[in-house]
Amino acid sequence: MNGIKKISNSFGQTLKDSNLQNVSIGIAETLSDSMLEDGLLKDIPVIGTIVGLGKTSIKITDLLFLKKVISFLSELENVSIKDRKKMIDKIDSSEKFRIKVGEKLLYIIDKCDDHENAQYVSKLFAGYLEREIDYPDFLRGAKVIERIYIGDLVDFIKDDRTVLEPNEIGDYEGTGLYETYTEEVSVRDQDDWKASDKYIVEGGETRAYITDIGDKIRKVLKKRL
Repeated sequence: MNGIKKISNSFGQTLKDSNLQNVSIGIAETLSDSMLEDGLLKDIPVIGTIVGLGKTSIKITDLLFLKKVISFLSELENVSIKDRKKMIDKIDSSEKFRIKVGEKLLYIIDKCDDHENAQYVSKLFAGYLEREIDYPDFLRGAKVIERIYIGDLVDFIKDDRTVLEPNEIGDYEGTGLYETYTEEVSVRDQDDWKASDKYIVEGGETRAYITDIGDKIRKVLKKRL
């Protein structure tokens, strides 16, 4: 069995069977070689597998990836093992999805800019596990979260607006949280014949409206801030 397959299988096992109560973001923040070689972390299947594959030394890139993995796991501590197993098995046994959940999550975590993005992806995944969104919407939302600046994401979650004026779009442009729409222009005759303008032009304003996936991300993450 190759390395990727081992990590994927052990991550799936970790998600479905492991007690994550003691996996905290604090551990990710203070990650060290000694913590990986001895103690709690090595007993977590996916961590033990990654460390084992590293054998004699753990590279900086490995540590950074582990930090993202631990941050991801830390957000699932309050989701029961029963719910985790049921919802993951539902996808793994489906003919619709060819990639197992564990492997798919590893791809997503690897693409995350840093461990904070991985943490928010996990919050969204918890929403799937607790039946607040379906799996395809989790995947769509994860694509948004993995690349966004966390400060912008937090501001978006705390905000309640669904429509933004052009001068308010700012850093949300291209994130997938809002989409811009320009109203259709209409021209009609001026009712007041004394007015200097013969015609009245209406519409043409550009506004940004929250996307369907943006709305779902906000609802799921707002309760998990």
